[in-house]
Amino acid sequence: MENIEITAIDYLVLAIYLTGIFILAFKSGKKPTGQGTSTNLIEEQYLANKSLTFTESLCSIIATEVSALTFLGIPAFAYGSNFSFIQIYIGALFGRILIAILVIPNVYNKGITIYSVMAKRGNKNGQRAVASFYFLNKLLAVGVRLFSGSILVAQFFNLSIYTAVTIICIITFFYTLIGGLKAVVRTDMVQMALFIIGGLVAHYLIPEVAHSNWSEMISLAFDNGKMDFFDFSNPWPFITGVIGGILFDMATHGVDQDFVQRLTANKSMKGAQRAIILSTFVSIAVAILFLSIGALLWSYYQTNTPPDIANDKLFAYFITEYFPAGLKGLMVAGVLAATMSTLDSTINALSSCFYNDIAHHESSDKKEISFMYKRDTLVITILLLIVALIASNSDGLLILGLKVTSWTAGSLLALFFASIIWPNYSKATIDAKAVIGSYALGALAVYLNNNILQWPWQWNVYWGFGVATIFLILKGNLFDKNVFIK
Repeated sequence: MENIEITAIDYLVLAIYLTGIFILAFKSGKKPTGQGTSTNLIEEQYLANKSLTFTESLCSIIATEVSALTFLGIPAFAYGSNFSFIQIYIGALFGRILIAILVIPNVYNKGITIYSVMAKRGNKNGQRAVASFYFLNKLLAVGVRLFSGSILVAQFFNLSIYTAVTIICIITFFYTLIGGLKAVVRTDMVQMALFIIGGLVAHYLIPEVAHSNWSEMISLAFDNGKMDFFDFSNPWPFITGVIGGILFDMATHGVDQDFVQRLTANKSMKGAQRAIILSTFVSIAVAILFLSIGALLWSYYQTNTPPDIANDKLFAYFITEYFPAGLKGLMVAGVLAATMSTLDSTINALSSCFYNDIAHHESSDKKEISFMYKRDTLVITILLLIVALIASNSDGLLILGLKVTSWTAGSLLALFFASIIWPNYSKATIDAKAVIGSYALGALAVYLNNNILQWPWQWNVYWGFGVATIFLILKGNLFDKNVFIK
């Protein structure tokens, strides 16, 4: 892969993609939906002034949850195993129904971020603490995904991984800055279409390279169990995956500002509820599309010698070695789209948390607000870049970034339930002690699950949620005086 042939057509495809992204961002930024007040300026940057349509919310959710790990990693999963990855998406359907019923009605139109809504049953220190934990968690998780998405770009252009990561960050920073959340969402729609097109193209080209037809290759994979997602002789893994997916998805999509932002920015609460529920079916379709690529690759390498590389690099290898001019550029654009759609959403979400929850900015001057938005966006982009660069040289940070969500998501969900869903039962004040205690005990419970009991990782969120909930109920009923923000 050191001597990849790049043609003018490949460069042209990438240039058209990047130019289109900037034009779309610029047009989104030039169509203000507010009336010029400082409040509207904040809502335009972080909530698109509640102008998102059902389609925009739906597509942005899908684009945000799809990263380069999806584009390159899901085919690798099916290649090395089967379609059992789909189990967590089945559980996600039930989780997203609960999000529509329990979360959205309690946060829609009630604050810039979900953490400011939670803090109404607490104090500013609690608000700052819960947002800070989320901030650090997201930096690690997305910084690692940024590194993963840069691998193919680095290979394709014969760049160092440091250069590739930096270029992606610079591009994403500028178009995110231009138009706020509206630009992020609209570019996400284009990027979602692009990585799906990339997946469809792979379904056409892999059989072409194999001099076979699609149905024969899929049948071979199916007959050898590569497309199995349920084992009738041992249903427990399926049950674990589905049940684990329910609470995990509630944590990742229900109390993560990155996703909640797309729902609370919708024109209506009903539109947001429809978007989160229907997004599950689109997610399943995208997962099957990319799992099937892994099945096709497996079939291809039954009669061809596979390269001596890790499974998660196999699809990237196939793209760079066998895809023709133009389509090779399209696939690289697809990986870029998957990476940038995750990165831009994170930048905007973390910026809203820093502005509203951590720094507690309360300026009414539009110029000052605009400066702070630009400054926060720049600093967050640099922090994500630093995490990605460190991850490229540290297996420890890479593994931490991939696991950090399952270690902390249960505690965050417990804090949400204690403050919003059953406050009269928990009676907990969401202060710094509540947040730190929830995260510490939740992480300890996850450690117990992973290292002592050695139960499946899907139970991590349940352990974290359960132990943190018990702690908050005890704290609220035995120690708190229940003095809340007015």
